[in-house]
Amino acid sequence: MKFFSLMRWGFIFIGIFIVISNVYADTNQSSGLFGSYMIYSDPAGADVYIFEKYSGKTPLLYIPDNAPDPPWTIEFRKDGYNSSIYAINENITPGTQKEIFVRLSPAPMFGTIFVSSDPDGCLAQLDGSLSVPLPYSFTSVPEGTHTLFVYKTGYKSYLNEQLSVMPNSKLTIKVILIPNYERKELVVTSTPPDTEVLVDGIFRGITSGNIPLMIGPLNDGQHTVLGRIAGYQEKKEIVFTRQDRSTNVHLHMIPITLMPMSSTLKIRSNPSGSDVLLNGIWFGEVPAQGYLELNDIPPNRYKLVISHSGYSDHIEWIFPGPGETITIDTALVQAG
Repeated sequence: MKFFSLMRWGFIFIGIFIVISNVYADTNQSSGLFGSYMIYSDPAGADVYIFEKYSGKTPLLYIPDNAPDPPWTIEFRKDGYNSSIYAINENITPGTQKEIFVRLSPAPMFGTIFVSSDPDGCLAQLDGSLSVPLPYSFTSVPEGTHTLFVYKTGYKSYLNEQLSVMPNSKLTIKVILIPNYERKELVVTSTPPDTEVLVDGIFRGITSGNIPLMIGPLNDGQHTVLGRIAGYQEKKEIVFTRQDRSTNVHLHMIPITLMPMSSTLKIRSNPSGSDVLLNGIWFGEVPAQGYLELNDIPPNRYKLVISHSGYSDHIEWIFPGPGETITIDTALVQAG
């Protein structure tokens, strides 16, 4: 009898244990004996650290296996964003769920600016900061646009208000100041040297290896600087000058072999059948349908003449660049 009585109580205990286990499992799978947390972030994919241990990426369901003593924290980490910490000051009710949302702010990205000068002994300010002697490397410069000011007694100062810094970039700038007594304000250097320099279409000199080309006097305001050298593409820069400032421009010439050499002209006229001449050389007649297409035209300056009996000539100068296609549609005017 005792044996069967023990067996009966044993089955009862086993049944109670199974019921309790099922209740625990069901509760833990839904909201947990200690509640659960649905964790989100914007942007998603942030690493989540709970009690300084990695728990996964957002969105994340976190079910505690105990009731931690508040306050406790959840930390969010993601490359390119500032870390964020969310504090849990009070545990939630068992069997419930709490949503946690954190918006991450982008972390500032930085670059470096190395500045040297000619002459030696110049001082520089970046974004109005304290002056530092050159050469100097400005580190941890936030990405974006910055202002660089370089000056020295007896020289015209240099100001660049559009200095662009990209993340993880390193800019190298050499500032060349002009003595106050000089009636010049534009300094031109180039790579390679021996580059012809035109300002507003007027030839102003040739750059040298170590000697900057100083140009002036110029009217205050905007100017077009054009560099050209055999075997390289023409390089155009827009600059702004002031008589009391030293304006620097560097022409980085690109070999012409890196881009197509020939150009294309497409010419159509009304009436059709017009003769087309380039620099006095006849190239054909405009067809009745479509364009007269001239391929493999070397980049150069051409005088284009379109003529037809009974009509006034159409004359214009064209400047096809390397690889450029120029399309011309013209209606000739009948001769008076």
